[in-house]
Amino acid sequence: MINGEVNDFASRLVDRIGDRLESITFYSHPFTKGGLVIVFQDNIGFVPDLISVVYSCEPPPITLHCLRSAELFQLSFPGVFGWPNQLEEKPLLAYHLKFKGVLIYGRDIRDEVMIPDDPMLLLETHVQRCKQFVRNWALDQFRRRNYLGIIKEAERQTRYLMATALLTRNEWDVALEEIPERFERLFEDKWAIQTWTEINTLALRQVATNQASRESAKEALWLFEKAIHFIEGHIR
Repeated sequence: MINGEVNDFASRLVDRIGDRLESITFYSHPFTKGGLVIVFQDNIGFVPDLISVVYSCEPPPITLHCLRSAELFQLSFPGVFGWPNQLEEKPLLAYHLKFKGVLIYGRDIRDEVMIPDDPMLLLETHVQRCKQFVRNWALDQFRRRNYLGIIKEAERQTRYLMATALLTRNEWDVALEEIPERFERLFEDKWAIQTWTEINTLALRQVATNQASRESAKEALWLFEKAIHFIEGHIR
């Protein structure tokens, strides 16, 4: 939902560079506070200079996507999965922007936003990046003794991975807390859901005490890798 802070920022941005803007569109997102897609005119020159102006206008704490009109296709790319960027909005971004986005200023770009042709490629990319990054990230967190953070992240990342899997069943408009139930209904994968349940139970137990042991963190990562394996089994 758009709030006053977002509208105030958009007004400041239009006042500063409205002659070089084509569009500002807000999108909601189930994992975050949403974001803005800020589209510049194609002939505006050096984009980093304009991006610096965007950030000088004091944006709210939401995601910003700044690009030229001719670059709109990039919003349908898989994005970058894995750590240290634990959250990647891109798999769901195009869907929420196209079907639920709200135009704030300028030209309506929603009809130009492309939905990924093959969501299975998104899932393949997500799985591979999780497998690639999880151990490297975890090693650093164990060094920092951030055991509770490891457990929380394992729970979050399992949920995000299930959300990407749901795209292969044409399910994108799912609230964060509903993802496991929807995954269970559409995939009928008792092993993946059992693993998710164990991760979630572990996370709730550790968060309730606000502390965690090294052994609990190791268990969470082991369960997360099991979840990756089961979800990977649904890739053609």
